[in-house]
Amino acid sequence: MIYLRKVMLATIASGWLSLSGATNAGEIYNNLPDISSTAGSSAISAAGASYNSFFTGASDSLLTDVKLVLSGIPTNSATFTVSLNRDSSTSPGDSLTTLGTFKDSALAEPGTTGAGSVFDVFLTTPFALTADTRYWVELSGPSSSVNWDYATDATGVGVSGEYNAYGLTDPPSVFSNGPGTGPFQMEVTTSSASAVPEPGTLCQALSALGVGLLAIAHRRMVRS
Repeated sequence: MIYLRKVMLATIASGWLSLSGATNAGEIYNNLPDISSTAGSSAISAAGASYNSFFTGASDSLLTDVKLVLSGIPTNSATFTVSLNRDSSTSPGDSLTTLGTFKDSALAEPGTTGAGSVFDVFLTTPFALTADTRYWVELSGPSSSVNWDYATDATGVGVSGEYNAYGLTDPPSVFSNGPGTGPFQMEVTTSSASAVPEPGTLCQALSALGVGLLAIAHRRMVRS
C-alpha cells in the first residue's frame, strides 16, 4: 500500500513539474538610474530613431519586459513606437516585431534633458529569443516629443560589449557602449523558454496528472 501511494504521488508530481516548467526570469541588460548616472537625452524627432543592443544568454529564452528611461511632453498627441530588431553586423537590422505604440501623453515627465522616468513596455505575449544572439531595441517617432536618456558608463548588467545607435541616415551611426558614448538607459528581462510548455509537453503533463488522480479515485472506491 505504501509503495502504491508513493507511485501515485510521484506520477502526480511528475505531471505538475512538466506543466509548470522553469521560470528562471532575469535581467540580461540593465543600466537604469539606480546603477548608472544619466548624461543626457536624445530626441527621436530631431536625431532620428534611437537604438540599443543587447545579447542573449546560452539558452533560448522569452522576452517578457523592456523598460526605457524616457521624457517628453505629456500633452503631445503624437505617438512613439518601441520595436525589436535583428542585428546586422553590429548595426540595427530589420524589425522583428513591434513591442508597442504609445501616445506621448502616456509619459510621466516633461521634455527636459536627463529628467526622464522609467517607461515600462510589458509584453503580454512573450517573444521567443534565440540563444547567443544580439538584438536591438528601437525607439522611433518622427513627430514625437520623446527623448531617450543615455548614461555615462557601461557598468550595468550586460551593457559592456554592446552598442547604441541613432541618426537620420540609413544605416544610423553606431557606437560601442562605454565612457563618452552613452549607452541608452534600458532594462531587458527574459524568462526561460521552458516557462511556456510546448503542446506535446502540455498533453503529457495533463495525462500524467489524470492517471495519478484516477488511480487515487479508484483506490478510494475499492476501499469504500
